[in-house]
Amino acid sequence: MKILVFSDSHNKTELMESAVCANLNAPASAGELEAVFFLGDGIRDFDRLREKFPGPRYAGVLGNCDGYALLDDGSYEKLVDCGGFRFLLMHGHRHSVKSGIQRAADYAIAKGADVLLFGHTHEAFDSEIDGSAGGSVRCINPGSVGSWYGASFALLEIRDGKLLCNIAQG
Repeated sequence: MKILVFSDSHNKTELMESAVCANLNAPASAGELEAVFFLGDGIRDFDRLREKFPGPRYAGVLGNCDGYALLDDGSYEKLVDCGGFRFLLMHGHRHSVKSGIQRAADYAIAKGADVLLFGHTHEAFDSEIDGSAGGSVRCINPGSVGSWYGASFALLEIRDGKLLCNIAQG
């Protein structure tokens, strides 16, 4: 099972579209694309992606550059259960992730998330973070799919109960 994770498209959709298309058309032996997650800053790009490629499950949140755009429920964070994992999707600006991710990690642990997916920094990241009050959470930032330099996204695969993360460069 595969999950594509995008963030910070900023009106550049080519890499998102090609990644979704490639994974939808991949042989069944490569694993089925189950979901596409979007972590803010380009929510209208994400809406167009959902319209263009129906099929997988889509979940997204708003970012600081999305203005007053409305998504399903206009949320800045969302808990999503998928493949036996609980994902907390957020952009990250409300938890000051550019100054460090401990605050966001502690928040995700308190929410019961197994995995924190966040954007905002435009820098890809994948690490297990220990909580200040115990516990830990896997924190993944796919980078910026809309970057003019080093565009990236995350391809998550769930195999035998394990979450694998590949940061793909565009």
